[in-house]
Amino acid sequence: MRRNVMFSGGIPADGAEGVFSLLADTIGNRALSWPDGETDVERRGWITAVNNHVLATAPCFEEAPRDLSQPEGHRYQQWKSLRIRPGATVDLRGRLPYASEAIESYRLFKRMQVAGRIPEGTRFQCSIPGAHDVVSISFAEVTEWPVVIEAWQQAVQEEYQRMLEVIPADELCIQIDFCTEMIHIGGTWAKLLDWVPDLPENELFAQYTSSDYIQGHLAGLPDRVRIGFHICCGTSPSYPVLPLADIDLPVRLSTSIQRASGNAVDYFHLPTMTDSDESYFEPLSRLDVADADIYLGVECNDGLEAMERRITAARPFLPDFGVSHYCGYFWNKAIMPELLQTLAEGADFQTATS
Repeated sequence: MRRNVMFSGGIPADGAEGVFSLLADTIGNRALSWPDGETDVERRGWITAVNNHVLATAPCFEEAPRDLSQPEGHRYQQWKSLRIRPGATVDLRGRLPYASEAIESYRLFKRMQVAGRIPEGTRFQCSIPGAHDVVSISFAEVTEWPVVIEAWQQAVQEEYQRMLEVIPADELCIQIDFCTEMIHIGGTWAKLLDWVPDLPENELFAQYTSSDYIQGHLAGLPDRVRIGFHICCGTSPSYPVLPLADIDLPVRLSTSIQRASGNAVDYFHLPTMTDSDESYFEPLSRLDVADADIYLGVECNDGLEAMERRITAARPFLPDFGVSHYCGYFWNKAIMPELLQTLAEGADFQTATS
């Protein structure tokens, strides 16, 4: 994997131009796709503003008498608890920020690419939260989840069509952020949020890797669009929200998602822990994702030596993989150049020693 760096989305800088300039100065030709950093208000911090800016303003929803302020100090405590307004048709199409922001950033991206600042062949990347991520935090009435999940998927599909009117399919990368799905499956989400149902792992696993759920996030994307899944163990209120003894659950999720997608996924990002050793990575030997690329989140804010140690530990079970930060960078603006430099040097280490 020659261009072996992947970004999960959030990169703090002063707007899209600041992000692209930062990546040009540190990463260069090492990545297949560049995001704009998700620096606008509605996307900043993954889904931090979706509740108040997108959902709470939709006429089909109203505030519900429910306290979302748990656990203590959690960033979601400022969110509104919502429910479907009686008699309303749930429709979010045209309300999401992803297409309009992608189109604006892409135009800047192309200007910088023509100017030689962004390498030829680099795609523009847009990251989309999985429906469970958005719905499970905002809607305490679980019986409403299927309706809102479907509405989110339909709205996302419309966003794709709006993007593709401007961005050529072979220049676009769409990444699905699959986060609270895994945290729910792993048993942590129901402990953090008391309205989330504590169901058996196998039942939740089947639900969130079903063809209906996965295809609902991908419908309408032509083959030439590069599609990725960022399998995330969460970073808020602390990292990791779902501690992993090994990488088995992300491996099984990736394998099942690829099957449900009809082998449409081009890459998967799998998380690692700071103490990940060979025993952690051993399940990679059972990964079955057709010809999809794999990126491991081996850059964990603890320096190049630790990153190289994790790369070396993973290699016996998956010789060819790319590298990434374990999640988004959005809280690390002050040290972004150093983190990206570590990522670049770790990527070069993986290339040179593989």
